[in-house]
Amino acid sequence: MKTILLTNHYTGLPRQIVSQCVPEGFQLVMLDEVTQEDLIRKIPDADYLLCSGRIRIGKEELDAANRLSMIQRTGVGLDSLDLELMQERNIPLYVNQGVNADSVAEHTILLMLGCLRRLPVIQRNLQNGIWKKQEQGIQTYELKDKRIGLVGMGNISRRAAKILNAFGAKIRYYDVRRLSPDEEAELALQYCSLPELFADSDILSLHCPLNEQTRHIVNAETIGMMRDGAVIVNTARGGLIDTRALCDALRSGKIAFAGLDVYETEPLNDPELRALDQVILTPHISGVTYDSFARMMRMAMQNIQLYDRGDLAAISHCLYTM
Repeated sequence: MKTILLTNHYTGLPRQIVSQCVPEGFQLVMLDEVTQEDLIRKIPDADYLLCSGRIRIGKEELDAANRLSMIQRTGVGLDSLDLELMQERNIPLYVNQGVNADSVAEHTILLMLGCLRRLPVIQRNLQNGIWKKQEQGIQTYELKDKRIGLVGMGNISRRAAKILNAFGAKIRYYDVRRLSPDEEAELALQYCSLPELFADSDILSLHCPLNEQTRHIVNAETIGMMRDGAVIVNTARGGLIDTRALCDALRSGKIAFAGLDVYETEPLNDPELRALDQVILTPHISGVTYDSFARMMRMAMQNIQLYDRGDLAAISHCLYTM
């Protein structure tokens, strides 16, 4: 029987969902503790690696993998994987391209609306018995006609753009690869340079990968280029934002509100950020709903089963290395 090693530890409903997705003829092994040490202990017996969460897969882990045939990512994030080494060793890596794009896009819009409506502040005031309808209401804003700047134009931001169009927002974007005129017309997008996007957005929303070029793309200098009272939303990777610079901008009022689902260090343990009133914080949950979790596990297990059969042509998801 082939072994699938899940690089995470689930209990309760998540564990039940994953267990129900395991194909016949395979056994699923989870980590007892989500540590490099436990992964290295278990990986020698793994035929397939199902990568979930942020645990690192590098040289030490791959050196211990005696039977590994293929690596399957539950989502699309790759910054915890040593892609060059996998390619050197001819270890195939598959991802579930777009599997949670709807979930993340919806959460992105949720954060935008929550920031514009100052939802945490309003709720806390009401819980404390403060009922100031007009005084609080006029400090909030509609999404309609707001200038939205999308940094990166992949599956998630394309879905977000469709939702934003329904709200009547004005959408501009930057990506290293510009879309075709037909694609821009279909999504009602306007392309602009990155400095223009920073300078002219009421809401800046991050949807790009984290690499050496994008690390701290939001920093003291680029925040200084932004409109006073702008909003920043990040559902991509925490390292895209210099947290200290963002905290300074929130305290000064340069940035009116921020909606964050990802952080430079996770789990979040930043007293300064957590103490700020004008920020919405969620625990890297934008891509995890019941629907998306069940779908990503089902698709990941199906990929492993198809690969094991040798039916590579039937695997419809993206292959990164081979």
